[in-house]
Amino acid sequence: MTHSPITRYLPYWCFYLHQGMITALIMQGVAGYFRHAGLDLAQLSWLSLTFLPWIAKCLWAPWGERHTLPLRGNPYLGSLVLLQIAMAATLVVIGVISPEHSVLTIIIALMLLALLSASHDIYADGITICTTNASSRALANTAQVGGSYLGILFGSYAFLSIAEQAGWRGGFFALAGLSLLMLILPLRYIQQSPIQHSQTLDRQSPDRQSQQAARPTLNRLTFKALWPVLAFTAIFYLAMRGMMALQTVMLIDRQLSLSQLGIVMTVYSTAVSGVGIVLANVLIRRMGALRCLLPVMVVHALLASVLAVGYPRYSLNAWIALFGVVNLAAAIGFVTLYNVLMGLVRPHQPASDYALFQSIDAAVAMIVSIAALQLAHHTNYQTTLGVLACFAVASLWPAKRLSVRLSRAFSEGTSPGVANQQGQDS
Repeated sequence: MTHSPITRYLPYWCFYLHQGMITALIMQGVAGYFRHAGLDLAQLSWLSLTFLPWIAKCLWAPWGERHTLPLRGNPYLGSLVLLQIAMAATLVVIGVISPEHSVLTIIIALMLLALLSASHDIYADGITICTTNASSRALANTAQVGGSYLGILFGSYAFLSIAEQAGWRGGFFALAGLSLLMLILPLRYIQQSPIQHSQTLDRQSPDRQSQQAARPTLNRLTFKALWPVLAFTAIFYLAMRGMMALQTVMLIDRQLSLSQLGIVMTVYSTAVSGVGIVLANVLIRRMGALRCLLPVMVVHALLASVLAVGYPRYSLNAWIALFGVVNLAAAIGFVTLYNVLMGLVRPHQPASDYALFQSIDAAVAMIVSIAALQLAHHTNYQTTLGVLACFAVASLWPAKRLSVRLSRAFSEGTSPGVANQQGQDS
């Protein structure tokens, strides 16, 4: 079946919109609901434990790929559909649990939901890789980033608005129904014949080749080969992760209602993040993604400093505007970083290396989110923002050293991992 240029990208939008919806539900929707109900910041910080499956997903990704279930001519679609149905069922179960007396149970259920979502992402990435080539990759990447941000509309605004009117159960039941609806377009329009990716493994080659590509990711030599990339990934988003963790609770503490918070988060995730994605693509075309990294980190440090220094003087409207700028900078940073990371994977195992980069980023996100909320609980928001600003400034020096290393690898036409691996093999 031949699909139009528009419909062929609809499955990608559905995949990553669903991912963004689940992540936003856990980190913004549920966090906002509980904060509005009176939970303190220390208790809310444990929601960040739901990042654990995203940290560990590189450990089971090779097994998942070897045991994937095909459907409608695509090797990954069956597994993805089963996981999405399981996520819809989990949303229903969480909706039945009473939020007033079962916070720990809900956090455990949300971790299960995050586990299913992280596994779902493995197959979504597999479908995207095997059904795109060099000419179609850019629009698929736009769907990946844009869909993730658009999903925040449903996980944050839709959930909070419905929960305010119909209660906790109504919010979760609505998202469960939406989760099932988002299977329709992938089942209708997904590419049936994988298109070979010119710089990735041949998906139709023997299993032995995929196993050889996946197994080294659990190897000590993998970390030795890729440590410059992993280190840069760890420090790049440090301050931004903390500011993003604080924005929802800070706005709630300034008497923003759930529906108003939902509207604000919707604007952040659609209009503001959309502008950020466009600006990032313009900067990448003009400067190159690698050359954008340090300026983006400087902007992150400046933003953290502005929030910390001006904290006592900002009104609610000022905070809404400032967090809008934070979300703009976050979108630019996200697109820029992951554009670079796609070019730093090793040719013989790009998917495994990419999953490892994502796991490092998720680990930092979880640690910084917990630390920021715990520190804010035991001190105050201004102190926490000041600490984030200090870390952001301190990260610039090692980032500059690492970026020089990565730039040298780019100028030689090979990734750091390839260069180091060649050195080990010689």
